[in-house]
Amino acid sequence: MRYRQVDFNENISNLEAIKSIKREEIPVIIFGAGIVAEVLFHACRSAGIMVECFCDNNFHKTLSPKCNIEVVHTSNLKKKYKDANIIISAADMKDVVEQLRLLGYSKWHAGNLLLRDFDVSRYQFSAPEEFVGFAIGACILCHDSYLNPDKLFLRSVDIIITERCSLKCRDCSNLMQYYEKPKDCDIEEIIQSIDVLCAYVDEVHEFRVIGGEPFMNKEINLIIKRLIDESKIKKIAIYTNGTIIPKESQVEFLKNSKVILFITDYGRLSRKRDALIQMLQRHKINFYLQKGQGWTDCSDIKKHNRNAEEQGEIFNSCCAKNTVTLSNGELHRCPFSANAARLSAVPDVEDDYINISEETHKATDNHEMKKKIRAFLLEKKFLETCDYCNGRTFGAPEIPAAVQTDKPLEYVRYSTIKQMS
Repeated sequence: MRYRQVDFNENISNLEAIKSIKREEIPVIIFGAGIVAEVLFHACRSAGIMVECFCDNNFHKTLSPKCNIEVVHTSNLKKKYKDANIIISAADMKDVVEQLRLLGYSKWHAGNLLLRDFDVSRYQFSAPEEFVGFAIGACILCHDSYLNPDKLFLRSVDIIITERCSLKCRDCSNLMQYYEKPKDCDIEEIIQSIDVLCAYVDEVHEFRVIGGEPFMNKEINLIIKRLIDESKIKKIAIYTNGTIIPKESQVEFLKNSKVILFITDYGRLSRKRDALIQMLQRHKINFYLQKGQGWTDCSDIKKHNRNAEEQGEIFNSCCAKNTVTLSNGELHRCPFSANAARLSAVPDVEDDYINISEETHKATDNHEMKKKIRAFLLEKKFLETCDYCNGRTFGAPEIPAAVQTDKPLEYVRYSTIKQMS
């Protein structure tokens, strides 16, 4: 079966895309069951396209209907529908396209054209309007990136600005529970890393400022200002746990339209949540409150001695493998890799990250580095670091969120001497 994208490319119009879907009298399925899928459902209906169902890799999303229609787990899709027109709402196009190929579906469509000019203000969604627009923008950018391989677009980049946290969560997927003497990251190195990365990429939809708890870094305002000033960065998301209220000196930067705060609500542990929300509302700062849930057992650091095939399976099924993370002048595929490296909890394997220090930037041709980053993000089969991770799959059993520990967890430290994979 020849594998193709049906009609959707940068030269086709929205109208032509709709006609292409309508021509074939086969079921229309939306891949993904998040907020973008919800928007895409209404975009389809307004265009006269009837959606048969949603499909998703996350088992938990299949437990209840979406927009009053069924959500089918992807593994069961072929049993129900031998052929279908599948419209992709998920941002990670490459993974979805490969999964559809393996399932035997040849007719897929990127959702970006239907989303691009759709008026969301006419509809009620299950999330605030600011977040809906934020999610749609990320999806469109990722689809554009996949369909325009000569450009280097990044959906999101996590930037670690501190190892310190106001909570002591035993199962933190960012491995904060292992730091014995946590410290703030060097402000000069952080800004230098932003400068270098932005010299290589064409656009980043979202820079995610994380820790630890990012507001524990007293120089966070300098980082936010640098991100605001960078035209290649479209959105800035700050992830906080509701335990710290920003100082007045930081508020002006948070008011910027590029900035949105994501507050993770851990109940009584998020002890200043209500006061923080009141402050944000008073200053008309964009924010989104999300429940602290969906935690899985993925934070143990232990060598598993997997073979290459097993490593590939762990990597392919990982829901965090495209959570690009900037740390210590290095670009990592995920927060586990970045923080395990910071902790020296894994061997230092050069192929597991991209060195984007100022020294490397001066010594490397921009075109070559761009190719190297693209290959690292699109062609990597697995990381050597994967062998130290439990794995982080969609639909993995949930564990209680934010269980506290009274002391740092122990782990094995490795030499910092670089190795080749």
